[in-house]
Amino acid sequence: MFNDHYQNWTKNRVNTIKKYISIDFFKNKNLLELGAGYGHNGNEFNKLGCNVTSSEGRNEHIEIGKKLYPNLKFINLDNDKDKINKKYDIILHWGLLYHLNEIENHLKNVCECCDLLLLESEVCDSNDENFYFIQKEGGYDQALNVDGIKPSPKYVEKILKQNNFNFKMIKDPCLNSYYDKYEWFHNYDWDVKNTNKSYSGLRRFWICWKNSFNIDNIYLILNN
Repeated sequence: MFNDHYQNWTKNRVNTIKKYISIDFFKNKNLLELGAGYGHNGNEFNKLGCNVTSSEGRNEHIEIGKKLYPNLKFINLDNDKDKINKKYDIILHWGLLYHLNEIENHLKNVCECCDLLLLESEVCDSNDENFYFIQKEGGYDQALNVDGIKPSPKYVEKILKQNNFNFKMIKDPCLNSYYDKYEWFHNYDWDVKNTNKSYSGLRRFWICWKNSFNIDNIYLILNN
């Protein structure tokens, strides 16, 4: 249910957050986890002191999550169809974006509902800010509504800018998670070649914040 691959991947991403953001910032913050699955990632932020609401579109995942992490609040949310309807200090948005039908309206809603957005997604190899493609997905942890979007990183960043958010892309090799000792399963520090293609594990990671938010409250080395 939570194999070595996921444990290592979660550990790497959380450790990267700790590297770039003061841990003290997270104490008593209200955090919404999107596309939570069983709530593994949300639980790590609960350990940092966040009050975590884990949202997930599959009720069977929610029921498992409630048993694994009774310390979390679980709600049902279909991010293709439902809107976030309250404000949170932080939204945790890991591994969801590319499973959605579209991202412009979705990210607009997300940006309206938080000050800090921790964003991570599989993407395609392109520097074109208008490039994306749609693909069919299937599986217990894939697109809830069949179609998933693979955006270019620049497309994601364009939408963030349109919604008055600043961002820092983190291309730190400490994020990378091994499939085995010979190849990456999740790769974050790759160089763009503009092939307009994608493969499983080609990912990007951003720390994003509202223009009006005082970044001095949280940053460690974001400006480096």
